[in-house]
Amino acid sequence: MISLGTIGLLENPGQRATIEADPGKTLLAVEELLRYFTIVEGATARVATEDVEIGGVTIKAGEGVLVLGYAANWDPDVFESPEKLDLERGARHHVAFGFGPHQCLGQNLARMELQIVFDTLFRRVPTLTCTLPADELPVKKDATIFGLYQLPVTW
Repeated sequence: MISLGTIGLLENPGQRATIEADPGKTLLAVEELLRYFTIVEGATARVATEDVEIGGVTIKAGEGVLVLGYAANWDPDVFESPEKLDLERGARHHVAFGFGPHQCLGQNLARMELQIVFDTLFRRVPTLTCTLPADELPVKKDATIFGLYQLPVTW
């Protein structure tokens, strides 16, 4: 997530400037980066315990459903212009760490790590740049966790 957030900020200098100008907005930025780059690629399987209607569709007790967190985090009914990285969006209601009793136990640690990194990285290395275009970065496509194999940078 650190490499994805870093490339997201390098590719969106206006957004990067938001947290450079006001480090107090870093936590907001972390939430938006988690929404934008939801790293869990796989679907979560669930079985309905009772009949339920969602979006006009009835799911009967015993039927299975697949939940795609990354798709939920890009739902235009929930997030206006979801394809746009907007660090001031207030994206805390994303589901990057799951939802309800199935939330990731390490989410607070992950948030803290990301906040420390993005509070520090561009302040300490202001000339940081990626040496490859974003569309040429080696993306993990063989795992249940989305990410980059490497993020080659210079400064």
